[in-house]
Amino acid sequence: MSDTFEGTSPHISDRYITREIAGEALTMGQVVEHSADQTVIKPATNPSLKRCGICITSAAIGKSVSVLWRGRARVKAYGTITAGDIIVSGPGGTIQTQAAATATDCTTSAGTALSINQNRTNMGFADIGAASGGSAVIFLI
Repeated sequence: MSDTFEGTSPHISDRYITREIAGEALTMGQVVEHSADQTVIKPATNPSLKRCGICITSAAIGKSVSVLWRGRARVKAYGTITAGDIIVSGPGGTIQTQAAATATDCTTSAGTALSINQNRTNMGFADIGAASGGSAVIFLI
């Protein structure tokens, strides 16, 4: 499967798109991650600790789907999202605002791990916010 770079060069690109195999039925605009069998599926846990992309086409299980890994995309919001919010994966292939770390997070080992993992879950940021169930526009980084 070929990769697509759009922009001035592969090193300075506006978008990075790959063709993947759908591990389940997927709809344009859903968040996906790679599964153990090298297909893409909606994240099983949210926020996902894996690198996530956005489907830019729809596909049935076992069929080819185009996934945006970097660039600007429209995605269904889970909860209210405001422009500038840091974005993570949400339930059912949606996106949600990343929860803020608290001062007490860094006073326990579990809290420290939570704070570190928050950085791993960051997909990007909201360009255009949306109410829950609405369509937000995000920049994947």
